[in-house]
Amino acid sequence: MLPRKGVLAQAIAVALIAPAMEDVALAAPPAEPPGASAGVAPGGSAGGADAARARAHFERGVALLHANDWAAALGEFLLSRRLYPTPKATNNAAVCLRELGRFDEALEMVESLLAEFPALSPEMRVAAEGEAARLRGLVGAVVIEGAEPGAALLVDGRRRGELPLRAPLRLDAGSHRIRVVKEGFEPFEADVEVAPRQTARLALRLRAGARRGGVPAIEREAHAPARSTPARFAIELAGAALVAPTLGGAVAGGCGEGCSLSPGLGGYGVVRGGVRLAPSLGVGLALGYLAANQDVSGRATTIQPVGLAPRPGTADDTLKLRGVLAGAWAGVTLGERPSLHLRLGAGALAGSIGDRRTGTFSSRAGSSYRVGPVGDAPSATFIYIAPEFRVGVRAGEHAQLTAGIEGLLLVGLSRPRWRATRLVDAAEDGAATFAGDDLAGRVLLGLAPGVGVSYAF
Repeated sequence: MLPRKGVLAQAIAVALIAPAMEDVALAAPPAEPPGASAGVAPGGSAGGADAARARAHFERGVALLHANDWAAALGEFLLSRRLYPTPKATNNAAVCLRELGRFDEALEMVESLLAEFPALSPEMRVAAEGEAARLRGLVGAVVIEGAEPGAALLVDGRRRGELPLRAPLRLDAGSHRIRVVKEGFEPFEADVEVAPRQTARLALRLRAGARRGGVPAIEREAHAPARSTPARFAIELAGAALVAPTLGGAVAGGCGEGCSLSPGLGGYGVVRGGVRLAPSLGVGLALGYLAANQDVSGRATTIQPVGLAPRPGTADDTLKLRGVLAGAWAGVTLGERPSLHLRLGAGALAGSIGDRRTGTFSSRAGSSYRVGPVGDAPSATFIYIAPEFRVGVRAGEHAQLTAGIEGLLLVGLSRPRWRATRLVDAAEDGAATFAGDDLAGRVLLGLAPGVGVSYAF
């Protein structure tokens, strides 16, 4: 029904309106593509000044189509249609709107063609229905709520009626500038992002008691792209590096003079699923895996040979925190380009605190011997609290890339300790044991800078 730009002006066949606005065939002539048409078919006869003026505007529109002057041609077809609506003028107006990139208005014009002219030929009706389906894939909508009655609505500088609207306002997919104006109120402006076949919501209200020079200001209450259903689901994959000052306990906490201690370093990955409860509020569940190591070198300690006195020496320890995180989160999203995400997560971590240990100790004969490497990995359970700040940028219609930083507070529910009954080989001193030291502190703190990608559906 609607040809691409350039083809129309080259191939259109011009047929003048009959003086008495007589019926003509709706099918396009052989030289004319199945798009804009230069004939009219009012379905009846008419005369007088309106018919003559409609014919004149239509003919000027056809001439402007030859020059690819879409904006001027649109004005002529709209004037012709206002004076005497015909399928051909309506069709050609839809062509102009589409070529101007005003897909929302083109869709409305095609729907008018189908609704106002039930006697369309089967070929023209099928073409119009197909074009309407294609245009719907390029168009979304905005619902404006709470506006002052009678306020003028402008979209991207063009007037689109008065509020309240009877139906959601159709707009081309993309970003649009909404402006609401009414005498006695400050103008309201906001950017709204419209996705194809989706509905964004823009809520307005009068700020109670807030006046500037006696004029109450209209403020934006909430605005976010949303589906026509109240909930919108999303899934997110995120990864982060983890930095913890110390894993604590008697091992890292017992690093004194002559001992060196690295920070706890590691990372974690998490999968989050969520649902939007309001334009800026979301909740969901999280599942992930965390790993972090800390090295302690030259720590002064003792070993206990069986049946002998304790032997002094030093030990090198690699502490290993491993665990699965499972919990829930709630957060708010502010803005769109970029978007800011504030989130708070909480849940449990179940895993282990391992210690891989080597040491050098004095024997009863006055020499020294080496022990290890030996290890132990008692189970450990923590609850966690994780406040998070992220910045997101869109990467397509549904995807978003994010980067930010998360704090991690772990509170131990158990006391993971080296097993004091574990026997190790102490060379000439025979079998020996280490003391049952705590391998981690009761409270662990960490920071996790990371990135992620989310997909909304």
